[in-house]
Amino acid sequence: MTQQRFYASILVASLLIGAPALVEAQTGAVAGNPAGAQVGGAAAGGPAGSNRLVADRAPFVALMTKLLRENNPPPLDQLPPPPRDPKILQGTWIADQLTALRVVTDMYGNPLPLTPKGQQVIDRREQANYVQHKPYANAGGMCLPPGQPWQLGMIYPFHIFQNKNSLEIIFSEGHIVWGAPIGDAHSGERHGAPQYMGDSRAHWDGNTLVIETSNFKQPLWFDADGTPISRQALLTFRLRRIDYGDPKLEIVTTVNDPVYFTKPWSIVRTYLWRPDFALFKEFDCEKNANAPDFLERYGYQIEPEDAQ
Repeated sequence: MTQQRFYASILVASLLIGAPALVEAQTGAVAGNPAGAQVGGAAAGGPAGSNRLVADRAPFVALMTKLLRENNPPPLDQLPPPPRDPKILQGTWIADQLTALRVVTDMYGNPLPLTPKGQQVIDRREQANYVQHKPYANAGGMCLPPGQPWQLGMIYPFHIFQNKNSLEIIFSEGHIVWGAPIGDAHSGERHGAPQYMGDSRAHWDGNTLVIETSNFKQPLWFDADGTPISRQALLTFRLRRIDYGDPKLEIVTTVNDPVYFTKPWSIVRTYLWRPDFALFKEFDCEKNANAPDFLERYGYQIEPEDAQ
């Protein structure tokens, strides 16, 4: 594949299919990040070497920064404040940070605790991305629900609907739905039929809503470079409202996946309160990516079955 076609395939994945946007390739800098916390640094190393990988990522940093600004324009009018009750998360939110092309550190700056198998999968995916220039087709590329970490990394709005007994999040990108009953964290039947977005249960811890999700139908990509999450993973999301001058939603995501990581790790992201974004735009993934020739059209290849 030519370099231009490789760039085009990543752009298609980012803008049409829904791959996350990129962080600054060398510093991992983000906008609006809570003090002392990190979404995650930029990738280095891998089979191609850090300098070449940074060079390959660099052309997209300005583009994705532009996307972040375009999707978060200043409100035309003063926005109504969110409800006074901190337990009411309902409303429309949008990420105020760039998304890591690959997360390599947790929220405290520690390297991700990869198992040998996890490192093997990442190395293979980076080889496909940056050496072969023919990335593997993931769920986003095939118009399938890609999982919460991918969706929460998008610079597109999502809406939370909430009542006493349940919470439902609808993402504008892909029109994906993620729901969870609220109550005892261990109540209700688990491990029924696997689902693309997993099986979620939620409970309150003070003013923080804790959602535990497991029983995934397929392995997940945590980010666009392909940090792997297995079907056996337990993902925990801690949602709370914060306000340090602007009302925001904070979500701490914790990955517990012994297949690919030696211990649990977490990242934190924040989202702006934007009730003026409540009316979503139409999304047509099938036309963009799920055509019969999508592998050839976007330069994808099918990944070996062992990355499960």
